[in-house]
Amino acid sequence: MKVSERRIVEWWEAPGIDGREAFDEEILYLNSQLEELSLPRWAILVRDRMPRWGFEPCAHRFLDGLEQVLHMIGSGRVCPRFGGCGDLPLAVQRELDELGSALLRWAENGGSPPSVNGLPPVPAPEQAEAARAVGEVIRELGNGPAALDALLERWAEGAHFPLAQALVADEDAPLPLLARHPCAYTLRWNTSRLVQSIGNGDPPRVLVCLPALRAAPELDPERVPTLRRVADALARWLEGLPPRSPLEGRIHGLIGSQDPVRSWLVASLYKTLKLWLVYLDEALDERHEYLSLL
Repeated sequence: MKVSERRIVEWWEAPGIDGREAFDEEILYLNSQLEELSLPRWAILVRDRMPRWGFEPCAHRFLDGLEQVLHMIGSGRVCPRFGGCGDLPLAVQRELDELGSALLRWAENGGSPPSVNGLPPVPAPEQAEAARAVGEVIRELGNGPAALDALLERWAEGAHFPLAQALVADEDAPLPLLARHPCAYTLRWNTSRLVQSIGNGDPPRVLVCLPALRAAPELDPERVPTLRRVADALARWLEGLPPRSPLEGRIHGLIGSQDPVRSWLVASLYKTLKLWLVYLDEALDERHEYLSLL
């Protein structure tokens, strides 16, 4: 087996669905087409950028990255993709810098940080310590795991009051969890919850990964429905059916006309989205019908 062929087969071993250990018939079918297609290198590279582990619907820019994949299929060109694990948009980083700095100022001098409610004008010592922990960590989120690990370790060893200790107690505590998943679309909600916990003493809460996806109907109502509409548009393209809406027309326009390589790529992309959607059906207790590739 050629290196490129082995890559295509092994790629499905971690499609982004926890606990998936065996290929199903659709994946075997997609792999079997290797015998019939002479895939150009760009097609293999584009397939590598499709949603699976490391490119998940809970990410800030998942839909942006998905649109980039559609464009790559249509243009036959490969480019870097947004929406992966750890992807923190610059605009969000700017907001974190501002909020972190405001929390540090409040911890030092009092006064209310911008756009934050529930904090007293003058912090109690335990509130000031917790605010310093949150402020320092969220300002470091864009600087990589090495800086964050050192900072979190320092807080885990040096926190004096229960509120700050609860924020950094172990790997699943709110700030370490936030540090591992700054790419979650719930980041703004998470930081707001942490600040509120400083003010009212409620247990701090952070939602990332599957818990963030379960909360999507409330926190980002269009995230999953948009993903479903993209998958529906791909299914209609594969069946040779015309688009039913401007969104489907946009998606069909990005992909372009059918040929064997693009049909394989679109089928592969549809399969990755179907894997995620079936996973989300279980998480959200929903049921939907999906196109069979066989």
